[in-house]
Amino acid sequence: MNTTPLEDRVHDALHRRVDPLQHAPLTVTDVRRRAGRIQLRRRVAAGAAVAAVLAIAIPVGLGVSGPAQRSDVPPATTPPAPTVTGTVLIDPRSAEVVDSTSVPLVDVDAPSLITQDGTVTLPGPFSTITPYLDGWVGVAMDEGAGTIQFLSAAREVEDFAGPTGGLVVSADGQRISWSEYDGSRWRVIVADPAGKTEWVYTTFPPAPQDHRVEPVGFVSQDEVAVRQYDNTGPTRTFVAGGGAPVAVPGLVQADAASSTTGLVAGLTEIKADGSCWGVVDGVARTGTTLWDTCDYRLGSFSPDGGHLVGTAPDADGNGSPTLAVLDATTGEPVVDFEVAGARTQVVGIWSQMAWEDDDTLVVRVMTGGDDYSIVRLGLDGTVERVDIPSAGVSGLSVAEVR
Repeated sequence: MNTTPLEDRVHDALHRRVDPLQHAPLTVTDVRRRAGRIQLRRRVAAGAAVAAVLAIAIPVGLGVSGPAQRSDVPPATTPPAPTVTGTVLIDPRSAEVVDSTSVPLVDVDAPSLITQDGTVTLPGPFSTITPYLDGWVGVAMDEGAGTIQFLSAAREVEDFAGPTGGLVVSADGQRISWSEYDGSRWRVIVADPAGKTEWVYTTFPPAPQDHRVEPVGFVSQDEVAVRQYDNTGPTRTFVAGGGAPVAVPGLVQADAASSTTGLVAGLTEIKADGSCWGVVDGVARTGTTLWDTCDYRLGSFSPDGGHLVGTAPDADGNGSPTLAVLDATTGEPVVDFEVAGARTQVVGIWSQMAWEDDDTLVVRVMTGGDDYSIVRLGLDGTVERVDIPSAGVSGLSVAEVR
């Protein structure tokens, strides 16, 4: 019988979740998990509140006008009825091969940024990078720590900010947001990558650097969901839209958001026998859980807000052997994927992934322990390997968090 206090197990469980900024961008280590039977449970009453469990958070985006005033979540585009039966195998060796993707990729060993317009040499490793003005802005990595750097068109470092909790891009690419620590407090900034509007700042109260604020994703054109954690109390979720941050109840830790629907997905509960995730309204901010599950760790929303990703609940940033695309309004699975060899080998899908469009995901897959591939996954069950060479053994990774 495990006699470790629940608070200590909560602390340990959260610290086992990988912080992308505490590791080299492309580190993938052993993950062992067997896919379990999917059982989705929902709230019995719409007004039932999720009990906030003592937790410590872990890491990852704002606008140019005031907070949107919506009392109800607008319905997402109705997802098509599932047409795929059974689990789809992800096997890069036998998958159809394509030579490009519209999702920007990072080649860490080069280092370089690969887009449909060509390949751009970078001055160093970046975990996340996106266009800004005539150049780029991104999270530059140095021994596991990330800072915001601004690059010119000639890829020279023009400016930089302090330590960051990450950078996110809106689904339409019209806004970017990042957090930075100025020496005494955290703040969240939103910017127009075309430079047509002024930056908008949301400033948090004075706090030590390890009370990190991390953008999760936009909940509207003008607001972004963020999470803040420390080592002494529970993680908190906020919406930042300029001025002071506004608390969002109902989540232990936010993990993803949709600017189309205003929904925020994240961790709702940590128990002795596992964790649960759910979806709340990040705009109405009532704390009501729309639906929840203990069988998936919830992740990225599709651009139209109609779907979101579910991965193995006991997987961390090292990778998940399975991936499901879920209906974002109900949590019902639309299609299930499993990496070839998941039941006998160490395999995994890296946690930083991107939607190419409303129906296609681009993910990084590890097979055979050290073989990495970029793969396109369709809601219709298609699996395609993106055949773009990399400069070294680390392979390629998705360049943007949306």
